[in-house]
Amino acid sequence: MNDVAIDAWQIPILVTAAIVLVEAGFNLILRYRGSRPPSQRLRTAGFGVLVLLTITVFVAALGPTRADQLSSVAAAVAAVVALWLTYRSYNATSRAREEREEAAAEPDDPGESDHG
Repeated sequence: MNDVAIDAWQIPILVTAAIVLVEAGFNLILRYRGSRPPSQRLRTAGFGVLVLLTITVFVAALGPTRADQLSSVAAAVAAVVALWLTYRSYNATSRAREEREEAAAEPDDPGESDHG
């Protein structure tokens, strides 16, 4: 069997060809629909396809070793962001609980007092 390998110089050509094909597909869809703007769902799907294509080409260009290293770094960054968001959420919950307790401890009508 022949192993298909993509050389680095072929990647820009393949990406350009894919973008041209996607654009041609959108032009055909727009002509078929009467030149109305595409729906939000169609635009989101097209954007998703382009993102997947970009990620696939990027990982293929890096190679398996660098892609593995990059994913390790990305996982570490994601863990730090998750830790920070958890800390902020905990602080917000603690503040809200303290405010509720303070509001419950205060009398309803400040004009009423036991001095009377």
